[in-house]
Amino acid sequence: MKPTTRTAQELRDEVDLNDKVMEDAAADDSQDLLEPETVPGNDRISAWDESEDEAGHRVESEPAVKDETIAEQLVDAGNDEAGEEQRLSAALNKPEDGQR
Repeated sequence: MKPTTRTAQELRDEVDLNDKVMEDAAADDSQDLLEPETVPGNDRISAWDESEDEAGHRVESEPAVKDETIAEQLVDAGNDEAGEEQRLSAALNKPEDGQR
């Protein structure tokens, strides 16, 4: 990417423009900036700066559903694999009918 070079006049113009924008923003008192714009359906919201303690409420705790954890799944998979390997090893090392 080729670096861009600016002339001193371009830099002064940019600074002047930024200053003008900041002055206009400071002078514009027509907007109420305390409440954000709402989308339809959120009109009933009235308090924007409520703390969590003021608006929240406790919910009854429910016991977690007992699902098998990842560790338990890995153990079960390992046990299944070990069982298959034992059966395969036993089948491969099975003594001949006449040997025992």
